[in-house]
Amino acid sequence: MNIVKSLLLIYSLLAMPTLQCSQSCFCRKYFTLRIRTQIRGQYKNILQQNNGALISNRNQISFAGNQFNRSPLRSEVYYVNGGRGYTSQIIGRYLIIDLPQTYEINTIIFWVYDRDATLRRFNLQVYIQNSQGQRQLIYQNTAATSITKIKFNDTFVKQILFYNNNGSSLNQYLHFLNLQAYFDF
Repeated sequence: MNIVKSLLLIYSLLAMPTLQCSQSCFCRKYFTLRIRTQIRGQYKNILQQNNGALISNRNQISFAGNQFNRSPLRSEVYYVNGGRGYTSQIIGRYLIIDLPQTYEINTIIFWVYDRDATLRRFNLQVYIQNSQGQRQLIYQNTAATSITKIKFNDTFVKQILFYNNNGSSLNQYLHFLNLQAYFDF
């Protein structure tokens, strides 16, 4: 009986450190995963008014529609027609979106105005800016139409800027219906 107790005691002394180590590694991995999830915005769209994203230069662009249906950062159902549901910015202006914290993202989707029979092409540039103020051009195109998805390297972002380089094929305006940014696998 003493031999069995002794073997059990030796086994528990040798097995416990291994068990504690694996739990510790698991805890570190879980903690790291939780932090990454927060930094990546819970893997959801971070460009939403409800989550704290703001258009910081709202006085330099115009909003078509009422207070519930004019921001490209809204998450409600869209109702867009000729006079409501989008933003307008003239050539040479930015649409600047400030985020409530620095996020790690790698995907931006924008939806430009496409709600009439005319095919519009927009000339725009998209920049991302980190918390140190360094800007990086991630997209430049003279033929952006409808919904465009931009994939880029995983980057920490504090601000997203959309620049109206030369308006559309119809006029000098750049119109956004919806904007999204998130971390995609």
